[in-house]
Amino acid sequence: MDNKLPRDTYPSGLNPNDFQCFGPAATKDGAFEGTMIADMGCFKQDGIDSNKYYHGAVVQSRKDQKWFAYFEWGRTGSSASFQFVPCSSKDDAQSEYAKQLHSKNDKRGEWINHPSLGRILQAKADKDCYLVRPLATRSTGLPDAKTITQNEGSKQPAKPTNGIKKAASSPVSDPQTMKLMRDLNVGTVKFTRGSIVGDALPTQTAIDEARDILSTATKRVGVVGDKVDDQVNDTEIKQLTSLMYGRIPKKKERNALPETWILNKDNIFMWNQDLDAFESALYSGKIDNVEEVNDPFGGMKIKMEWLGPNSTTGEFIRSWMPHASRNMHGGIGDMKIQNVWSVERDGDPAKIAGSQNRIISDNLSTNEKPLHQPKRTDIEDRDELKRFVQTHTWMLFHGTRSVNVSGILREALRMPKQLVGVVITGALYGGGIYFADDWKKSAGYCSLDNSYWAKGGGGVSGRGAFMFVADVVMGKPFIVDGPRAFTQPPKGHHSVFAIGGGYIKNNEIVVYSADQHRLRYLVEFKA
Repeated sequence: MDNKLPRDTYPSGLNPNDFQCFGPAATKDGAFEGTMIADMGCFKQDGIDSNKYYHGAVVQSRKDQKWFAYFEWGRTGSSASFQFVPCSSKDDAQSEYAKQLHSKNDKRGEWINHPSLGRILQAKADKDCYLVRPLATRSTGLPDAKTITQNEGSKQPAKPTNGIKKAASSPVSDPQTMKLMRDLNVGTVKFTRGSIVGDALPTQTAIDEARDILSTATKRVGVVGDKVDDQVNDTEIKQLTSLMYGRIPKKKERNALPETWILNKDNIFMWNQDLDAFESALYSGKIDNVEEVNDPFGGMKIKMEWLGPNSTTGEFIRSWMPHASRNMHGGIGDMKIQNVWSVERDGDPAKIAGSQNRIISDNLSTNEKPLHQPKRTDIEDRDELKRFVQTHTWMLFHGTRSVNVSGILREALRMPKQLVGVVITGALYGGGIYFADDWKKSAGYCSLDNSYWAKGGGGVSGRGAFMFVADVVMGKPFIVDGPRAFTQPPKGHHSVFAIGGGYIKNNEIVVYSADQHRLRYLVEFKA
């Protein structure tokens, strides 16, 4: 780069808005040829506190059509330096761009075959290796760089980013439901912007890969143990932590204690929660005024209805749920329900009926059942009610942060990766879907100031906390009294039932098939 301009200097007569940027964007380490914009990150904590980014782009002046390679670098979320390299042509600029990015990426790294993650790039000894960050939207680079968008691995067609597209129809019409979804969209996007640098959003592929990293880290933590010093000094956990922050531009406070950022059991749990919120924001669209969106459901195949206090089902939930607790979690006050919605995701009734039909002929004799079960006055179909009784399908609770609600409505509750032989906090009984029969147990995961896990985080301005009420097919449960890493219930059983009073305060119920649950109600409350 002998002809490069001095740092932080624009070409003569030009300003930041005079440059045009182009796609496609780089999405893989070592693969810069054929791309024209790239974002990378480097997270290193061995004796230093480094969470850096490097951005490169092929740009053209709108005034005189001259080509440049443009580079920008700095600490993730902080002020940056930049540099232009004048080039003789587009091809020359692409060559300069690719050469420089290789020098920061695969020239400083070495490829390894990871047993779980496949072929990955890691830093050579004593080198700062920048890893490619696949971004759907970016906050780095020249102003026009923010117009280059993509979502590799998208689950649905991309939303326009330069305007608001009117939806053909909306799943619901009642104003309470529409306002809820708008508020959730706004809150989730704001949370993501506050957690990730600027308006950057990782692609769906990046989010999926990050979940794989967390599953791998979970297994490693199960081997290393819970001591922070052991985790911080473990080569693989350090490598996986660097890989996460290198891929996802998440903020980290300077000089933060290791236990706040290393991929230990608590941080893995919160990372998973954050990734779910980032994914929800990704499909909310990069829209500054979500209030103007005609369909805040964003194409979800779902029916929701606000249930007023005087409605039969609304009164049923309001009279039962606040009393469904043994009050073992003293820090959680009394429940004050603000709103109730019925929820019906497309296909869910058929899925849970199929699950019930598969086990109905099994031996389901058991003396154990969840606490606080009401008489199901909300089910009018006698055949459906009979099937619920026969298969031990109960009403159970699942708490979550407010910013994760829209993602659960879109995807239902996720089955995590199978974690063979691993016991971690938040998943004491393996990789299943967790429910409680005591609302105060589930409240520990909600956006309440005194909740154990969320600690007031992930809330939505102007709204209370949220909890799902789900129909859960327990069948014949397997009773446990301590941690055990299941991947499925033991033979002859259909769920795992951890009885409270010993290792845990309150009962926990775990199912290992997503078809064994159906979201039934969403409850907004204060406590």
